[in-house]
Amino acid sequence: MKSMHNAFRRDISQIDDSVSRIARSGGDLTPILDRLHIMNIVLDYHARGEEEVVFPAVDKVAPMGIKAYVMDHRELDNMVGGLEGMRKSPDSLTTARATAVMASHLRIHLAKEDAFLYPALIERTPAGEQASMVGLMSKNVPPDKFPIVVQWAYPLLDLDDRVALTRGWMTLMPPQIFAGLKPLIRKSVGEAWVELARRIPGLDDK
Repeated sequence: MKSMHNAFRRDISQIDDSVSRIARSGGDLTPILDRLHIMNIVLDYHARGEEEVVFPAVDKVAPMGIKAYVMDHRELDNMVGGLEGMRKSPDSLTTARATAVMASHLRIHLAKEDAFLYPALIERTPAGEQASMVGLMSKNVPPDKFPIVVQWAYPLLDLDDRVALTRGWMTLMPPQIFAGLKPLIRKSVGEAWVELARRIPGLDDK
């Protein structure tokens, strides 16, 4: 999941920087808020999967105040709702304040998950159960929305993150689900597919 977390971090940081520049120097917020809208769609799928699958699993093996993570998600929901409302009549200063707060909150939340939540899950949950969880989480994404997730994530990732995400999906997802994702990934990375396939033996065979 760290690769997806890196994609969220990079996207919200770039979005916040863009909104800040527009607030200082002027410009059109519409394309930036449209970009944020796409990120929020993926973030919602990701958060739903964590709440339905990951949080209960971690709570069983390493109780660590899962309610606090859920509270983080609800606060993100409030921030997303506010920013979605701004798309109707965006104000640069108000938007800049809102994206700055969301960027800070999201970075802190993701850092906590990376430092505590997912290590506990990986260390204390059998690999077979982890694979099952990835499959269950993927069901939160409607099949017709998978292109959105892939087209959003891969341009934000460096090669190492692309390798980690692709290898994780290929290994842990049900084969039929990954088979549907592979052409989307290939289209999204373009010529970089050659290096991606070189780094992941068997990718071209799956």
